[in-house]
Amino acid sequence: MGSKWPEYRLDEVTELIVDCPHSTPEWTDTGVVVLRSFNIKNGRLDLSSPSYTNEEGFQNRIKRAVPKEGDLVLTREAPMGEVCQIPAGLTCCLGQRMVLIRANKKIIDPDYLLYVLQSPYLQHQINWNEGTGTTVSNIRIPNIQAFKIPTPPLFIQRNIATGLKNLDQKITLNRQINQTLEQMAQTLFKSWFVDFDPVIDNALDAGNEIPELLQTRAELRQKIRASQDFQPLPADIRALFPAEFEESELGWVPKGWEVDSLNSVASYTSDRVDISELNLNNYISTENMLSDRQGVCSASSLPTVQTVPSYSTGHILISNIRPYFKKIWFAHGTGGRSNDVLGFSANQAGTEDYLYNLLYQDVFFDFMMTTSKGSKMPRGDKDAIMDWLLVIPSMELRRFYSLKCKASRSFGEMHRNENRTLEQLRDTLLPKLISGELRLDEITSP
Repeated sequence: MGSKWPEYRLDEVTELIVDCPHSTPEWTDTGVVVLRSFNIKNGRLDLSSPSYTNEEGFQNRIKRAVPKEGDLVLTREAPMGEVCQIPAGLTCCLGQRMVLIRANKKIIDPDYLLYVLQSPYLQHQINWNEGTGTTVSNIRIPNIQAFKIPTPPLFIQRNIATGLKNLDQKITLNRQINQTLEQMAQTLFKSWFVDFDPVIDNALDAGNEIPELLQTRAELRQKIRASQDFQPLPADIRALFPAEFEESELGWVPKGWEVDSLNSVASYTSDRVDISELNLNNYISTENMLSDRQGVCSASSLPTVQTVPSYSTGHILISNIRPYFKKIWFAHGTGGRSNDVLGFSANQAGTEDYLYNLLYQDVFFDFMMTTSKGSKMPRGDKDAIMDWLLVIPSMELRRFYSLKCKASRSFGEMHRNENRTLEQLRDTLLPKLISGELRLDEITSP
């Protein structure tokens, strides 16, 4: 990339470039957050699955430097070249294979530097050892210090960072809206199919006996029903639920609901697709499925085989490797998946959203882990998964629930499509802005 801006070494525009301690911290259930490689992806810090150490571990890991708001963190290996920024209010330390970078704000804007480190120009420097002409799997501190940083005047740096940050903030907002929509769908699922709230309501109104084991829940429902802001379900919806419970091998369940295994509502998909029909946007592997139910991102490469298992709209894809990462996606469009990604289809048309939210639950991923094979890299047992016992509501109710969720899921897909457009725009603008080929203050409206 040719640049019209002067270039400086990274250590000439920063106050601090320091490697983290090489030792493994003592892990704890609570305490001070330890940033790890899997917390950093695509320029963002994701603490949905945080790791912690105690005060002693924290003090041992900040002897070289205490991470501060605005500092950047760069991963040295596994993976290499991921970068994020320390947000306000976060007390943390760094895990292994990470570098803390502090910008000299008199020379370079921290937000601008964050985008520079993500640019193709810098990623090439990160992934290529120009001194030897060979690719490397890790990067040494002297190489990091020598990175060439295009450095326009500060006001242009801030202009670039603001424009790109506005795009990222819109992308983040869309993600947050989608998370809220999914939480709402899960809240409704839990109320209807786990806590059986409408069944308890019907039983209370009919004067039917509530089993002793459900008395605590019934007392809570009575308090909720007595509150001023309580809004009962419409009568036609409540009519879909029974007003009594019966005993089963899974305990007390709504009367008339089945107790059966997962294979009564879902099947594994088995169709295949030629690799020539796939691209980086419609191939799903465990690597480009996001942890903690965050969906998928573009793949980094395609497999070197002729065919792979396929998916289509309405299929539920779940990573079968390390189920505790809780990787799940409601498929949209058609594409292919790796053998380590399970594909589920609903046995009954119109119940796809019910199946998605059923498999979305923690209890399902916990079951996958409990029945998994292997210790270092646990893998779900496909036969055991299909034997998972569950309480199954009526077909009419499963379809009704799916129909209610369908509108919000479509809304979420609209946000995902918008994000793909925004990400493409950002990634197109980034190298042009960093090189000086394009300036935001020179763009005029038609």
